[in-house]
Amino acid sequence: MADTNDTAAATAASGGSDQQQPTRKRFQKRTLSAEYLQEDYEQNTLGATAGFFCAIWAGWLMGEHFSSTFTTFDYPDLDKDGQYHFGGKDIALVVLITSKLLFVRAGLFRYVLRPLLRCLGVQSFERQQGMAEHVYTGLVYLASAISAAYFVGWPRLDSLGLESLWSGASLDEGVSTEFKVFVLGQCALRLAELVAVFIEDENRPGYYRRIAIHYLVAGVLACAGLLGQAKFAGLVVLAIDLPTVIAAVSGVSSALSVCLHKFMNVVAGGIAALSTLVVLPSLVYVSARCGSLADTRENNILATNSLLTTPMSSNSNTASSDGTTGTGAAASWQDTIESKLNSIVSIKFIRPFTFETENRGTSQATGFIVDANNGIILTNRHVVSAGPVVARAIFNNHEEIELKAIYRDPIHDFGFFKFDPALIKHTKLEEIELYPEGAKVGVDIRVIGNDAGQKVSILASSISLIDRNVPRLGDMTYNDSNTFYIQASTNGTGGSSGSPMINIAGQAVAIVSAGLTKASTDLYLPLDRVKCVLESIQAQTEVKRGTIQTTFEYRSYDEVRRLGVSDTVENNVRQDVPGGVGMMVVKTVLPDGPGHIAGLEEGDVLYRINGKTVAHFVLLEELLDGNVDQTLDMTVIRGKTSKDVQVSVQNLHALEPSQMLQVGGTTMTNLSFQLANHYRVPATGVIANWLFCILEEPIAIKPYVLKSINGKAVANITQVIDVIKTIGNNECVPVKYFHISEYYNNCLIDGSIKISHLWNQVALYTRNDCSGLWDRESITDLPPARDIEPTNVVFPVIKNADVAKLQDVVHSIVKVKCMIPIFIEGNVNRINAGYGAIIDAERGLVVVGRETVASTASRITITIAGTAVIPAKLRFQHPTISYAIVQYDPKHIGTTKVQAIKLSEKALEAGDSIRMLAMSKYETPVCLNAQVTNILPVETTSFEPPRWRSINVEVAQLDNPTAANYGFGIIVDENGDAQALWLEYIKAKKAMGVGGLPVQALVPALRALQRDEEPEPRSLKVEITPITIVKARQAGLSNERSNELQSTASTRSQLYQIKRVEALSKAKGVLQELDIVVSINGKLVRTLEDFDAQFTNPTLEIVVLRDSQEHTLQVETTESKQEVGKVVCWAGALFHAPHKTVLQQSTTVPSGVYCADVVLSSYSYENGMVEGHWVTHVNDVATPDIDSFERAVNACQDNEYVRVKIISSKAKPNVLTIKMCYHYWPTRTLVKDQESAEGWRYI
Repeated sequence: MADTNDTAAATAASGGSDQQQPTRKRFQKRTLSAEYLQEDYEQNTLGATAGFFCAIWAGWLMGEHFSSTFTTFDYPDLDKDGQYHFGGKDIALVVLITSKLLFVRAGLFRYVLRPLLRCLGVQSFERQQGMAEHVYTGLVYLASAISAAYFVGWPRLDSLGLESLWSGASLDEGVSTEFKVFVLGQCALRLAELVAVFIEDENRPGYYRRIAIHYLVAGVLACAGLLGQAKFAGLVVLAIDLPTVIAAVSGVSSALSVCLHKFMNVVAGGIAALSTLVVLPSLVYVSARCGSLADTRENNILATNSLLTTPMSSNSNTASSDGTTGTGAAASWQDTIESKLNSIVSIKFIRPFTFETENRGTSQATGFIVDANNGIILTNRHVVSAGPVVARAIFNNHEEIELKAIYRDPIHDFGFFKFDPALIKHTKLEEIELYPEGAKVGVDIRVIGNDAGQKVSILASSISLIDRNVPRLGDMTYNDSNTFYIQASTNGTGGSSGSPMINIAGQAVAIVSAGLTKASTDLYLPLDRVKCVLESIQAQTEVKRGTIQTTFEYRSYDEVRRLGVSDTVENNVRQDVPGGVGMMVVKTVLPDGPGHIAGLEEGDVLYRINGKTVAHFVLLEELLDGNVDQTLDMTVIRGKTSKDVQVSVQNLHALEPSQMLQVGGTTMTNLSFQLANHYRVPATGVIANWLFCILEEPIAIKPYVLKSINGKAVANITQVIDVIKTIGNNECVPVKYFHISEYYNNCLIDGSIKISHLWNQVALYTRNDCSGLWDRESITDLPPARDIEPTNVVFPVIKNADVAKLQDVVHSIVKVKCMIPIFIEGNVNRINAGYGAIIDAERGLVVVGRETVASTASRITITIAGTAVIPAKLRFQHPTISYAIVQYDPKHIGTTKVQAIKLSEKALEAGDSIRMLAMSKYETPVCLNAQVTNILPVETTSFEPPRWRSINVEVAQLDNPTAANYGFGIIVDENGDAQALWLEYIKAKKAMGVGGLPVQALVPALRALQRDEEPEPRSLKVEITPITIVKARQAGLSNERSNELQSTASTRSQLYQIKRVEALSKAKGVLQELDIVVSINGKLVRTLEDFDAQFTNPTLEIVVLRDSQEHTLQVETTESKQEVGKVVCWAGALFHAPHKTVLQQSTTVPSGVYCADVVLSSYSYENGMVEGHWVTHVNDVATPDIDSFERAVNACQDNEYVRVKIISSKAKPNVLTIKMCYHYWPTRTLVKDQESAEGWRYI
């Protein structure tokens, strides 16, 4: 929220013009007045406290000499038994005395302290006043300390026998109204203080303000007395103080007013002294039980209010009808909260799957025990979740218990968890009573819960509305209907969902449901239906919930009159439903639902059901729930006509999804009533979440409604399963779908899906409310992969004359699509698409950018001429250069004449004129003419967590800026031979670069594949960066070596420096960071090509410049084998051996087990496991490699916590505890298998 004082503060700080000075002066004056006001009010409060108790002690001393006072006075508050009843008269007189004794301060300063200070040599009035304030404050604190000691029962004061004066006292009922007047008087007092700031006399600061405050207190309390029994006292107070109050407020300071003021003070002082003797029992009683009435802070007012406003009861623990307790218990919020803390729990829950509108993930909320014997906890529906969920409750003493979901309401935001009370060892279980009748406007409430992730947070407020219509929480999310909501300003945040709204009696009157983001207002669900459902669960009977697929909203009488309600109907409703302010109006009627069939329409005003006037949601739901599978006679007002209809009541639970079909990462459910109701569509159909996991084209991550699969209409989960059972492995079939919000716009989308039996395993989950889990049934009777029929492709004729000359090159370009089912090796994209070039048509070898084929776990297809789509396999990924080679089966394209590009032997050089062939976004060939401007090294940055990046390579830059718009192209010479591949590489996070990679870099891997060998080039496994000879000389390069380098033929004056040495490489410890490479095997190093010796030689003789000295080193090269050959899926996370990029960025390797990915909806994520962690131990068993880790996790038992020692990417050790739940997160192992269709298989 913006600060409204920013403008004023800026004006004051800027100096400004002369016209701005008065504004600043006035601002300072008001600030000063506020400070005086605060100080003065605090002193007045202390003074009133001290004076109050001084009057008690003075009266007691005088009472010893006038012991006959209580017998000679006919005191009306003494009953026949001699017990004293504290009444309104006593309140008026007590505060009257207190307010008059405030003026002792002025007399003490004027007639005692000031003359004394003058005798002591203090002549300055300011110093006199300051010292007097210290003396006066000291006396006040002393008096207050003695009073506090008496209040807690100081033995020496108890020996005075004062307790005998009030031991038989009791309170009468007449105090309640008068004390409320007293509280209102305190509010008026604060208002008078603020007003006094603006009427202050500058010559006498605070004078009139104090007079007005003091007499206003006396006047208000006199009015309280007039309302009670103290009519005489009230009249006397008004007669004495009214003239002075008028003079003070009006600002009159005449001599007559001052004299009148002094005279009235003398008279009032005398009355105060006499009154002390009369009300002595009252003073003692109040001082012992309540403390000072002058302390009006909020907490004391609340405590005193609960003490003085409720009659005493013989049963101090009995709650009254409005939820308050008897005064004998001295009920307070502190006692209430302390008694209910053990009933309120923090809930941590995980949704393993995205289910309809509920996204998968981990979260936390609040719940509270409503049945301690059976272990039932009430919380929100969106916590219990409509789909699979695992949860646990944490009590206030941090005892933890597992929960199982036993009920979630189909439309209202409540549900129940259950736990086993026998497993609770350290917590005394207490339940909170559900008291929906206690929700009334103005009731003070507390909300106790897990607000903002804090385990115990207490929010205070009062109920402001109890008949608010349900809020609209947004699209594709849960939205309630057919109920009122309660409103209060508690400003709750995340984690408070499910918190109870309790009254001072400790009863729950509502439950937190939602909040407004732009206000402090929170919304609460009433507990009427909640209580009914709980009673059914406790009785172990069926929970009946009925619906007519129609929603209502509450509208006021003035609105329904405009809809046609007559005066007669309105009068009848007002008479039958007293206290109501409106009627219910039909808001939505779902197509093909019972309401629609019966003829209900939007705008109908509900009048009666089965002869009963219905103008409240509670009665409406009682009738619906009590008549499931029956009919209701409804009377509605449409226009000015009454219409009778018969409506069949459906079972609402039958419209709630109880099954979920999982196809890989995609989940499918039947469309729920609450989602259909939100979009006003028929409550039928199948909604699919994360459909992109099986779609062949990228789409937005949101739910879609399926229309048909493979040409067959699907209206429910059973029909979807039947269709899937006809689809072969990796068979591509058409699908039609739409977003539910586009139901009436005819925005049907067509696409294609491909279901892999390896990556997209099919399983049906069915809800089991007994176990709290969703039972899993694997669907394995699926047809195998079908043979791919060869597709003959005819390439289109190219009419562009420039491109036609390079027609053979164009026919070598194919489209490559890569689906990544699991995120390993640092990959973060699920679908990549680009172009590649055929480099061996006989073997079906295609070169493609590594940013397209980014993972070894990929499902790859290639498209030829926009016609034939065939599968392909990954054959090779270069460890440092941005290219990969994939292979398709040439027999799948029949007799199609594809061409392989011819690799030129001439390297590109700066200044060469070239032509580049690329493909537009419309898949048409584009020819660009350009000139090579330079050959530059690729510059990339490191990533966290590490992901693959191109290093140790130089690419060509072109002068044609259009080339940057293409991610793939072929750079050819005048003969059409390929000199370079135009490829993408990632420069930084979300930043891509492009450049021409010389085709000579492809040759070693291509030749190995053509020999049917796996390319395994050797490497130093270092990252190098170019430096100038000038910088090398500054590092200690000798003149002789510099001259030798400059004498060699080279277009660039540079050397290369070691930037990183990869961990686990054989060069680690031999080569060091910042070493400058001078020569390799006796050849001076001037270009990157000079490092090519590392690819074929097991040992290199390298001369490096280190610390200004040349060193000759024997360095072994390392085989560049594929590091990731096994992936262990455990506890919702993926682990494999550290891949190359991790080794590049790590100085040490703590373990051979690296966390590659963590599912956000898993115990691993909830307990702190993140991508980039190294695992060193599992349950104290060392895991130096992925095989030992696999053995260790397979030994872990289900439903137990496992200790996992990790080391973060920043080398910080830690120990995590991760819960096992094999039902939703089983342990599985994937291994690479080139013989399988997918290249991987489960073991």
